[in-house]
Amino acid sequence: MTLNRLNFNRFIRPLTLISLLLLTSNTSMAGIYKWTDAEGNVHYSQQRPRDASSEKMNVPKYAPENKSTYKRPGIDKKTTDSNTKAAPEEPTLETKETPAEKKRRLADCEKIRQNLATMESHGRVRSADKDGNLRYLSDEEKVARMAKSKNTLSKHCK
Repeated sequence: MTLNRLNFNRFIRPLTLISLLLLTSNTSMAGIYKWTDAEGNVHYSQQRPRDASSEKMNVPKYAPENKSTYKRPGIDKKTTDSNTKAAPEEPTLETKETPAEKKRRLADCEKIRQNLATMESHGRVRSADKDGNLRYLSDEEKVARMAKSKNTLSKHCK
């Protein structure tokens, strides 16, 4: 059989791909080895040490399923999958708050109301950036900030 383009595409390329897959699958199946050096330090590696005796560890391929009944703070109670974590809940009026927290929240609400009234009554609104430089907000930025303020007021300032 002569080596031409047709033979290469039919026979050689698939054989090359199969051999590459076999080689990579063997290296990906390598285990984790544990050994102790001369100073008594324990080491873990994917490669077996040449100068020390080692023990092959039995490591599961997948993380174990969470069957715990412990309710972690910040995890939504409706979520049962251990891999998906819910976003931490924002404090609402239903949560217990101290008088100092309530006073601070009400002060923040009043400031948000004042800022919203200013944005609604003025055509152009200036804002300071992180460096303290003042600039005028674009119409899109102004609308976005107003929507965010209204959302915050509806959630936290009833």
